[in-house]
Amino acid sequence: MISRNDKFKIESLLRDFHLKPEVRERFKKEPDRVMQEYGIDPNYWPLLKEGRLRTLYQMGIHQLLLYHLAHVLGIKRDEYVRRINSPEY
Repeated sequence: MISRNDKFKIESLLRDFHLKPEVRERFKKEPDRVMQEYGIDPNYWPLLKEGRLRTLYQMGIHQLLLYHLAHVLGIKRDEYVRRINSPEY
């Protein structure tokens, strides 16, 4: 189970993808550094970098914020829907 604090940190990053283009661009180039700056537990880094949308959703991350992650990762709408609904993600 994800802690409230960890959830807040992840959702803050995803929100900033939408609000702060510089964060979005930096994440594309240096994802580990950006996640470290946001204080995100390294155990969650692969989920974010790999676009494990369903897993993140099941952990309680808001699906609209996950759409911002998908956008940054270059995941198109149809693939986003597939990943949110597929147990393999």
